[in-house]
Amino acid sequence: MLRAIVILLIAALLAWRITEAVSSADRGDAYPSRPVHVVVPYTAGGGTDTFARIIQGAIAGQNLLPQPLVIQNQPGGSGTIGSRYVKNAPPDGYKILCHHESIITANVSGTVAFGPGAFAPIAQTGNIVLLILVRGDAPYQSVTDLLEHARKAPGTINFGANVGSPGHFTGMQLEEAHPGARLNFITSGGGQKRFTQLIGGHLQAGIFSLAEYRAFRAANDTPPDRNIRALAILEPERHPELPDVPTCREAGLDVTSSNAFYWWAPKDTPPDVVDLLATALERAMASEAVRADLAKLAIGPVFRRGADLRSHLDERVAIISQLDVRSETQLPDFPLITALIVAALLLVVAADSLRQARRRTAPSTASPAAIRKTILSLLLVAAYILALQSGVIPFVLATLAMIFLTGAVLTNWSRLLSITLLALLTSLGSEFIFTRIFTVPLP
Repeated sequence: MLRAIVILLIAALLAWRITEAVSSADRGDAYPSRPVHVVVPYTAGGGTDTFARIIQGAIAGQNLLPQPLVIQNQPGGSGTIGSRYVKNAPPDGYKILCHHESIITANVSGTVAFGPGAFAPIAQTGNIVLLILVRGDAPYQSVTDLLEHARKAPGTINFGANVGSPGHFTGMQLEEAHPGARLNFITSGGGQKRFTQLIGGHLQAGIFSLAEYRAFRAANDTPPDRNIRALAILEPERHPELPDVPTCREAGLDVTSSNAFYWWAPKDTPPDVVDLLATALERAMASEAVRADLAKLAIGPVFRRGADLRSHLDERVAIISQLDVRSETQLPDFPLITALIVAALLLVVAADSLRQARRRTAPSTASPAAIRKTILSLLLVAAYILALQSGVIPFVLATLAMIFLTGAVLTNWSRLLSITLLALLTSLGSEFIFTRIFTVPLP
């Protein structure tokens, strides 16, 4: 009876999976015939999430698409988990990504092995003005003063910019523009945490957006050690809101930088789908309501699509790639670390098994077999983890193979029917539960 129930469940899950695949292929002519999921690779309430929801509201309010946009927050890995999820999604336009320039810097820094080339770019929507801030009582009166101190005493300026982020690359540009300067880059999380560390004296300077400057800047009569001050703006020209803050170019440093929000679809998404989405985004960006909201957030209403967008992205990649970031960041090789940890665990398990076998008064012929099973099982789990991390094998196939092979090893390749049923039920069932009930993306 139980086996019959399991078989029925597996049949239902297989039918669902096949229906999803077939309907996904058949819906192309009527795009979009269902809601479009916009993956925001950060937590709800953050800057990217807030921006995406402004655009979402404008598209819904003006009926710019026949189906709604659904925001799906997928935080983790400094934006790389959500990016990978969209990269591996079917190229049908129903899962797209809203992300800023970290999609470029994460690739150049070696954090992930994919960059803009792994996606179909839809549009750039908005430009984020960046500033170099210090505490109000800092001795530096200009960005040149700051960098000169970093030249005379290398590594003594704690500079708040998350390693691998656009701010980190901007800091490296400043170093190159002032030969000999050496900043100590500190990964300090979001703007609020970076501000707290700046006021607390843990940072001497940092990269902040204009919106963050607005939020954190206190009244002029606030004690200087409880306030912030802008040394320079990273735009080509002074900003009308901050007419007294000079550009880096005015200080003799040929450094400009900004951040921007981009929309991406999986690579090989049909061009007509990309164009339709770009048109909806362009119309949303042109609306007075969106422009008013963006003005409150100090986001410039810049829009690019098509050849203009691709040319802009090529230019940004070329500029960022010129910096020798890998020698700077020395980011850990996570697959190698995982493999080393698993190898160490295998050695511990093998040593413990041998020790217990020697203690037995009556030698057991099963001990070597048990050790082999343990080692093979751990190797299968390690391979499963690495496969999911690299994204080379879909979650369902990787889980199915891992459960089947592990079960077969532990049972000496007996009871294969039961193991197969368990592997199918677990892999398909977990995919259904996580993606349809909890709406949690899987690797």
